[in-house]
Amino acid sequence: TFEQMIQGCDNVLSCHNTTGEADFLLQVVAKDLDDYSRFVDKVLRKLPGVSAIASNISLRELKSSTRLPI
Repeated sequence: TFEQMIQGCDNVLSCHNTTGEADFLLQVVAKDLDDYSRFVDKVLRKLPGVSAIASNISLRELKSSTRLPI
């Protein structure tokens, strides 16, 4: 259910199933911190199976590429 709900969230740019303490890593876009807070409270916290959320905010992007070094 979580994975299906995330597929329909426009704020979620990417979602990765990960190893380690967290099960998923989401890349989320928001207009500002208030918009992000609303997304966390009204969407993420209401998803079934979500018991904890840890956030890291990007201060600036140093590099972005989708080019593979092949």
